[in-house]
Amino acid sequence: MTGTESSQNVTAALQPENRVAEQDTVHQTVGQTVETQAQAALPDPVVPVTPQPVAAVAVNEQDITMREVAQMVGAMVFVFCFAALGFHAVFYAGY
Repeated sequence: MTGTESSQNVTAALQPENRVAEQDTVHQTVGQTVETQAQAALPDPVVPVTPQPVAAVAVNEQDITMREVAQMVGAMVFVFCFAALGFHAVFYAGY
């Protein structure tokens, strides 16, 4: 027998496994009790219902709003200005 091997080390090696098994059972029982307490404390979810559903407004998908037109024009102006800036830089670079 070497200086590191002894009967105490063998029992010490087995203790963490026992602790893990004990902790697993404790976690399971605590989880079950918390779940039952939560079900007892929280009521069933209630979904509110209106007396009469609100009628949706019919929307024509082909209609385009002025906001969308303004956004599209702004995007086009931005792209053209960037292209003009690029051409201007290429011209002064001498290409």
